[in-house]
Amino acid sequence: MNAAVGVRTPAAVLARTSGRKTQRVTFSRFMDALKRSRRREAHLVIARHVHLLPLDHPWRSGGYRRRP
Repeated sequence: MNAAVGVRTPAAVLARTSGRKTQRVTFSRFMDALKRSRRREAHLVIARHVHLLPLDHPWRSGGYRRRP
């Protein structure tokens, strides 16, 4: 790489862009984990209060069981 002229070699370009992709993948994995944990927490809240739903409600038929 010639720093005086600003010419970049393909290896330098690849090294620069690979960090962004890694950050994007890491952020995406973090967001997926956050969604799963929020969904799990919502299921626990519904299971905890399922007795307040009407008897003929579909969720009352056992679809939401309290999971530890």
